[in-house]
Amino acid sequence: MKFENTLKGIFGKEPDDAVQELLKNIEDDYGEVPFILKAMSDKPNVLLPKIIYDDAVLRNPEHLDEKTVELITIGVATALKCDHCLKMHLRVARRKGISEEQVFETILLASALSNTAALAQAMRVFESDKEEHRDTETIKDECPGCIVYENNHKNNLNGSDKTD
Repeated sequence: MKFENTLKGIFGKEPDDAVQELLKNIEDDYGEVPFILKAMSDKPNVLLPKIIYDDAVLRNPEHLDEKTVELITIGVATALKCDHCLKMHLRVARRKGISEEQVFETILLASALSNTAALAQAMRVFESDKEEHRDTETIKDECPGCIVYENNHKNNLNGSDKTD
């Protein structure tokens, strides 16, 4: 659906009528209406701006073909761990003739990047935390009675160099 048609479908109509027409257009394009859009259908003031934005970005990119866009949505749904989105876009991918091999490789790429992003974020926090807590007494003062601290620093707590 062209973006201009989306706008024409909205203006000059009652909000509920515009919603129904746009949802029908989305169903024609995807083969179904996403759950989120169905759930928002009774709130035209929220749904119509979302559909306008989504239509401009998802269904009418200027430099990407529809199969590439669908593979990107599968990758993002994978990375965000959104099972509902992933299942819907897997169905759409089948309808658009995207091969299982293409979908599988997209999932692998998205998973690898998602894993790397989680690892990088956690390692930054870990390294920052190490810098902040170089002095073990600082840790003890901030976490008195902390079982993790006590288990890992028994020799410091009882004055002994031996560990149990």
